Amino acid sequence: MGVKSAHSHLLPHCSLLAKAPPLAEVRGRSVYSRTLERLWTFVERHYDDPDIRLTDAARQSGVSPDHLNLLLHRFAGTTFHHLLTRYRVEKCLELLLEKDYTLTEAYSRCGFNSPTTFDRQFKKWVGCLPSEYKRSITFSRESGGATPSITIFE
Repeated sequence: MGVKSAHSHLLPHCSLLAKAPPLAEVRGRSVYSRTLERLWTFVERHYDDPDIRLTDAARQSGVSPDHLNLLLHRFAGTTFHHLLTRYRVEKCLELLLEKDYTLTEAYSRCGFNSPTTFDRQFKKWVGCLPSEYKRSITFSRESGGATPSITIFE
C-alpha cells in the first residue's frame, strides 16, 4: 500500500498501531487471494470517501460482504471496518507528520466524516488525541527533532 508503516511515525509504545504488524505485512498475508488484492486496490483508491461501506468493497472485490470479511479474517486477521479505519489513521499520521497538515485537513482528506469520529478512532489506534499528537510533533520540530513526549490518558 502507499502508506508508510505506522512504526515509522512517532507513536506511543502502547498504542494499537505500535503493537500491530505493519500494513505491508498484513497485506502480504493476503497475497494469495485475488479477491483481497482487489480489496487492497479499492481501499487505496477510495479510503478518502467517507461514504464507502463493506458492501461497496465486496462488490468491487466480486464477493458478498460476509465472504469478504471471512477472507479478511482468515488471511489478514482483521475485518473490513478495522482495515479501512487503520488505513485512514495511518494516512492521517503521514499527513500530520510529513506534510504538516492541520487536523481538519487531515481528517477530511482521509475519509473521516466528523472530527468526533476522527478523534475517537485516532485515540483508539494511536493512543492519544490527534491534538496531542500534533502538539508533540510541533514541539519536536521546535526543539530540533527531539523525540516528542505524548501523554496517554488510559
